[in-house]
Amino acid sequence: MDKKINLMRLMRIQTSFLICLTAIAIQGCTIFHVPQIRDGETASQCLNRIADTNDLLVSCKGIAKLSTRGFEFQVNERIAFISQKMHQLRAEMLTPFGVIGSPFQLICNNDQIYLNSQYLDRPVYTRPGAFLLKQALPIQIQPHELIACLHGQLPITNKMNASFDTLSNQKVLVLSEGIIKKTRQIIFFDENTTRVRSVEKYNNFNRLIYKLTFDHYKTYKNYTIPSFLTISNADNQRVIIDIQTYYPNCAIKNNSFDIDYSIHAEKGGFPCAVSWLFDPIQGLLNIF
Repeated sequence: MDKKINLMRLMRIQTSFLICLTAIAIQGCTIFHVPQIRDGETASQCLNRIADTNDLLVSCKGIAKLSTRGFEFQVNERIAFISQKMHQLRAEMLTPFGVIGSPFQLICNNDQIYLNSQYLDRPVYTRPGAFLLKQALPIQIQPHELIACLHGQLPITNKMNASFDTLSNQKVLVLSEGIIKKTRQIIFFDENTTRVRSVEKYNNFNRLIYKLTFDHYKTYKNYTIPSFLTISNADNQRVIIDIQTYYPNCAIKNNSFDIDYSIHAEKGGFPCAVSWLFDPIQGLLNIF
């Protein structure tokens, strides 16, 4: 009896082994494929290279011209900004005389986002990555993704799965992340350089979340930054950031990204993200 049981176990093991070999053969032995190489680097090496770009650039400040296209409203203003990786950003509108003035202020830190604008009845604050925040924005780029762009980086990590698009004649890197909530990003490079020309981000339904287009690269103290950034969506609504002055790795005061909650109290309490559903939140749309 024991010999029969052992024989059955051995047959099951052999059967499982044969099934695995068959599955590998059907998939074309993908685990044994030689990695794709474009311009002398594999997809994994390409991902690591662009993910590490400007890794030592931890803070920046500057002045940019902000404009919109395709919205019911039009914005064409100059803003001053300071930023510190990975989640800290402060942006305020400049007057025609070049000094900070109302009616716009945006502050992002590790915990919250604060916005005060002429388009809002009252100041608004919410959490980074909040569900209602993402759903309310026509261009659903998150603050940390915008901050990465201001630091001359892409909103990616080197933990993503990377492969080259074999159907494209040009160098195109395809990234994916997640299983259930899967996102996909497609990175297009300049034809004759290793610089990134644009990035498209898609959700798990293959719908475009946003497209980033980078132009006019400039070098500031050995850091190469795209000085002209266009953020757009599937409806061709666009926010354009034209960086006019830029200072990398600048000194920033410790309290630069603190939020003064007394402002909320002065204007009638603490509004929450739910109220945005009843207001177009035009102020936030002006930035993102």
